[in-house]
Amino acid sequence: MATNPFFNQKNPAEQSLFESMNIEQIKMFGQDMVYIPREMINEDKLFGEGKWYKFNDPYTIEMYIDSVNGFEGAGDLVSKFGLQVKDRITLIMAQKRFAEQITTYRQDIKRPREGDLIFMPLSRSFFEINFVEHEVPFYVVGKNYTYKIICELFNYDHAKMQTGVSDIDVLEEERHWTPVLRYITRIPGITLYGFYEGETVKQYIQTPGTTGGITGSALSSGTLVQFNGVSGATSTVYITTADGFTLSGVTILYGERSGAKQYLSGGTASNTLIPKNSLMGDNFGDNDIVSLESRTDNIINYCATDPFSEGSP
Repeated sequence: MATNPFFNQKNPAEQSLFESMNIEQIKMFGQDMVYIPREMINEDKLFGEGKWYKFNDPYTIEMYIDSVNGFEGAGDLVSKFGLQVKDRITLIMAQKRFAEQITTYRQDIKRPREGDLIFMPLSRSFFEINFVEHEVPFYVVGKNYTYKIICELFNYDHAKMQTGVSDIDVLEEERHWTPVLRYITRIPGITLYGFYEGETVKQYIQTPGTTGGITGSALSSGTLVQFNGVSGATSTVYITTADGFTLSGVTILYGERSGAKQYLSGGTASNTLIPKNSLMGDNFGDNDIVSLESRTDNIINYCATDPFSEGSP
């Protein structure tokens, strides 16, 4: 039997009414969020990926938070890589509003794209779009009206953000560490030269006429992120610091927890973007803290009798 001809399932007037009601509800019960397209730099044509990314063009648009009971996903996990935050969120966006607010200004963006970011002012966090479903609800009155966007908390990397929106750019700057790469050489006669990752290191001027002696107050200080090389004459350290390391005269790098001393001979600087807890203000990654405590307090024993060492000394 054919469908009832007196009920038109594709009435343009009814479709327009239903669409307007959807938009009105999202505006009433939703949140203003910022959609930030991802731009690839030096795109690899074979794999369709970029070596670097930037997020520069913000577009404010209202969205409804579908996961009303809180963040979804696996939550906070403690793994061998440290603390990982796997929060997910589901958002509802009107297709018509996306076309008006974004496609109008960016003809190459026809719909929300996987990989783009959404900034959520409510939690002051960035979410990366993982999947976009455009058929929910399924063809009401013969048409689709909304996007169902599934996002996951963005893992910060070397991507650069210059959106011009103060709230976003401030957060991006707060998530920067500045690892200062320094080359160091062993001091003759000093046997203790292994630094602890996570400890505070300070730079001193060498006491004249001594080997490994330090004098006066520290020129500068910072947190040691990584130490490469426990043998040989030359090693490297990665230090986070705000004031930099002044290379003036003969200087010695001193570790407060390890007591290690080495000559500081040179280096360069770079930037690394890391996640930060917007509510507590501290960094999400706890690898440096675990590494420091395990080395100083001998929590992990890597000797041959350790059952987890697989027999390695």
